[in-house]
Formats: sequence, structure tokens, C-alpha cells
Amino acid sequence: MNLQLDFIVEAVKGRLLSGNCAVVHEVSTDSRKVGPGSLFVALKGEHFDGHDFVVKAIEKGATAVLVSRRDLALPSGCKAAVILVDDTLAAMQNLAACYRQRFTLPTIAITGSVGKTTTKDILADLLARRYRTLKTQGNYNNEIGLPMTLFHLQPEHQAAVLEMGMRASGEIHHLASILNPRYAIITNVEAVHLETMGTLENIAKAKCEVLEFIKNDGFALLNGDNQLLLDTAGRFSCRKYLFGCKDGNHIQIKSLLHDGEGIQVRLQLFECEEDFTLPVPVSQLAYNLAAAVGMAWLMGVSCEEMRAALKDFQPGGNRMHMTELSGGGVLIDDSYNANPISVMAALEACQKISRGRRKIAILGDMLELGDYAREGHLKAGRHAVQVAMDLLVTIGPLSQYYREGAIAQGMPENRTRHFADRQTALDWLQANVSPADVILVKASRGMHLDELARELFR
Repeated sequence: MNLQLDFIVEAVKGRLLSGNCAVVHEVSTDSRKVGPGSLFVALKGEHFDGHDFVVKAIEKGATAVLVSRRDLALPSGCKAAVILVDDTLAAMQNLAACYRQRFTLPTIAITGSVGKTTTKDILADLLARRYRTLKTQGNYNNEIGLPMTLFHLQPEHQAAVLEMGMRASGEIHHLASILNPRYAIITNVEAVHLETMGTLENIAKAKCEVLEFIKNDGFALLNGDNQLLLDTAGRFSCRKYLFGCKDGNHIQIKSLLHDGEGIQVRLQLFECEEDFTLPVPVSQLAYNLAAAVGMAWLMGVSCEEMRAALKDFQPGGNRMHMTELSGGGVLIDDSYNANPISVMAALEACQKISRGRRKIAILGDMLELGDYAREGHLKAGRHAVQVAMDLLVTIGPLSQYYREGAIAQGMPENRTRHFADRQTALDWLQANVSPADVILVKASRGMHLDELARELFR
């Protein structure tokens, strides 16, 4: 980045209190990572206030600081530019939006209830065969993460794929106003975030907020098998293409083969049919693959280029991360997040991978389901029996409903175990599971079962 001080002050609608600087090369919200050329943004959070670290940032050489308090005691001889604003988060977002306007590259916004991160990762890999591509890293998909991702745009980038998360109405609209995307993908509308959104209809409306920003030179790619999504999106005039299994989709899943190591998918791309292999053994990822391939194809990436890119694809973070165990088993760490659909998909993947080995599901609470929490856990618990899990281990207050659903479906009680907390479960698991087993670890991120996965065979 090469941001002049005048540009920053104008973009954030701020006032320069003191100091001066030639140019800013990076933006940071972490005082531990700043240095010469850094703009430190003092954000206020639930458990911290960045203003408490302004002095530390200046001492580490920050070129400029963005603050909303005038009463800060700055170090004597402070040369850093101190910019005062009403709200540091809003100011940072405004700066990101202004910086984004310097670039004319195609940007793709990806949202949806389930699968947006995997779709983003697949699409970014496909586009990288043709374009220098920026993508959202990790879970940087919110009001802080999206602006911080935009600050990594460089002149050499030729495309950007950014994920948009939400927990309330209006959030997607706000993120899209910062990004100003040319294209959008909406993966689906499912019973996720019902605790804050209330109804599926509200979720659909919130996801479709991005469509307001798609102009005549762009288009949206939507899940054509999701009628609620189609009905809601119909209120927007932007060009739309559809993906899914049903007839009438522009990108149609014609066939799916699961071999225990990955999925082989035949896709109809408008008038032609092509075969693609994704080396992740989860059948439900066919939808993510279809969306990503469809978008990349529409953006000019050839099928040969896409097939080459898919050979090396690996899910990011704690998503279907498979570790071969010393006894011949497999540990599947899918602890990044959870909802009923993704839990059932992970259970099916565990069953497909097992090939005669003992199948163990370690499931923690699915959070933010609101009134659907009990039914969602019961449904997933029943599915554990349908895919013949040999042992079901549940962790957390809501996860007792997994067990209840499994037992009601016919699983013997002695093949289930319930624990109130992660550590108690870990102690029992280390004494009762084997590195010869196929073990799935799945829960919402707030349950921190990634820590259990790391410790299980240490």
C-alpha cells in the first residue's frame, strides 16, 4: 500500500490532531505487529480497547494511529500522525472502501448459510490458474476481516474472492457496500443463525442483500435447488445463473461418484458436459464444486486449467482435515464450525472413509440455532445411526440431543457417551479410542473441539 496522509484523513472523515507522515504501507489492528509504515487502528471490542495500546504502537514505530479519544497521553516527541474520528471501526471500513475504489479488478462476493468458505477456497484456486487472485484468509469474513482483506489488494492482483458472513440483517448489505462486488455467489439458505435471524425467510432476505450491488456488467450465481433463495432473489433485477442438481440449472450436477477418497462429479456447463474430481470425500461438496467451477468457467478459466487446480485442493483450517493414524485409522478434524447439514455430511464422509474400520463420531454443540436447536441436534443424532456409527460421543449441553436422537433411532445406549465438557471427554477418549479407528470431530467453533483433536493422540 502507498496511502498518503491526506487521502487517509479524507477517507476516514477524520481530523489530524498532531504529527505528520509521508506514506502508510499497511493497516493493522494489532499493536504487536506494527512498525514503520503502519497505520494502527484502535478498535474497541467486548474484551479490549485498542486505545490502551496506542502508546505501545507508537513506541514500536507506527507511522500513524487512528483513534476516537482525545484524552490519550502520547509519548513525548511523538512524530506519528494522530487522526481523530468518531468511530474507529467505521473509519477503517471507509478507508477500505476508498482503497478498493483504486482497483478495477473483478471481485466476487461469496455468502450463504453453508459452504461459503469451501466454495471461496475452491474458486480462488481455480481462478489462480488464470488470474493473480486475492482471497479471504481464514474466517476474515466480517465487519473487521473484510476491510482488512481489502487492504492486501495490490496492483498485480487481477481478481479477488471475498467471503461475507452475517449474524443479523443489514450486515451483508454493509459489507457489500465496502467491497462493491461485480459478481456474487449465494451457496444456499439453511437453518443457521436462527437464534439471531428468527426465520429462514429473514435469512434469505439477508443473504440476498448482496444482489443490490450487482450491476449490468456482473451477475449472481445462485443455488437453483433452493426455492426460497430463488423466490427472494427474484426481487432483484441483476443477471442470474443457477447451479444445482435439478433440471433447468445452468450448471447442473449430472452425476456424482464417491470413492472414499474424493468425489467425481459430472457437470453440465450450459451446453457442454465435463468431469471434475475433488479430492475431498464429502458428497455435499458437489454443490460447492459446481458453484466454483461455474463461476470460474464464466470468468474464462478452461476446464483443463480447473482440473489441474483441483488435483492439489485441500480444505483450509479445521475443515475435513484428515490425519492418518499410526494404527491405520484416520482422524477427521472438521471442528471449524457446525450446523445440521454439515454435521450430517461429515458423518456420511466418515462412513464412506471407514472401509470396515470402527467409526467414532465425537460431536459437540451446534450453536446459534435458536428454536431449532433441539430438533437440529436430534436430526443429526438420528443420522449417525443411519450411517452406522459404531460409537457416538457427545460434548456440551445441547449435544445430549444428538444422543437422544440416536437412541430413539435404535442405537444401543452402551454405544453412546455424553460429557459436559471437553476435558472430561478427552480423558475418556484417550482411554477408549484407538489409532486404528476412523474418528470424526465436529462442533461449532465456540466449543473449541479443535483442541481436543490436537490432544487426542499426543
